[in-house]
Amino acid sequence: MRLTDPALHALWYRALVVGATGRARCVVAMLVAVVAISAGCAALSPETGDLRAACADEDSDPATRVVFATDIRPLMDGDAPGIRGCRRCHYGSSSDGEGLLETGLDLETLRALRRGGRRSPPDAIVVPGKPCSSVLVQKLQGTFGGARMPKGGPHWDASALQLVSDWIAEGAEGADDE
Repeated sequence: MRLTDPALHALWYRALVVGATGRARCVVAMLVAVVAISAGCAALSPETGDLRAACADEDSDPATRVVFATDIRPLMDGDAPGIRGCRRCHYGSSSDGEGLLETGLDLETLRALRRGGRRSPPDAIVVPGKPCSSVLVQKLQGTFGGARMPKGGPHWDASALQLVSDWIAEGAEGADDE
């Protein structure tokens, strides 16, 4: 329904000019609110990032092994080109540590990551063999509650997300101190 539709005008007229009951005024107020919100939604720009394929628990390239220390840790540290890592917000040694303080999720070592945070218990943050069930992947994709990570972007591209998914699909192996 658009603001110019005759049906909306009739309801508006009945509710405001004729002095209709409280129920009619409520209906008109809700319709006007819906129309106004709908018109304004085009101006919103939520943090969604690029379109991505549906999540899959299978390894995209079983012939190539993903190693946490050399493939995943550089992403998390922000050392990979074009990738904003987790260091600034989720490392205990960080000067900021906003994410660590807010969520209790420390990503500085694999041991700390496996512990999870207040909103991501140890059995859910990384579920070996199941990237789609892993909160880490869900936060990077923006499908878990709260902000998509890294908060404020830029968000990881499809190849970085696939690397994390493949590592988890392969069993999420690595030494605790990595």
